[in-house]
Amino acid sequence: MDIHAINSWIRQLAHNYFLIVIAAVVFFLFKAVLGYLTYRHYDKKLEALNRKLDRLTDELGKIKRD
Repeated sequence: MDIHAINSWIRQLAHNYFLIVIAAVVFFLFKAVLGYLTYRHYDKKLEALNRKLDRLTDELGKIKRD
């Protein structure tokens, strides 16, 4: 297979808009899944931080009352 055959094949592939649409859909699905997983990860960290903050404010309130 020479370079001209490869260029011809790539040119035919580039004009096939159906494949371009499929690639775009797969890309955005992957991006959405990755975004959701990132959101879950940071949401868990934020919840842990909120629990620590609540615990600290409760302890501070107890100290001030004593």
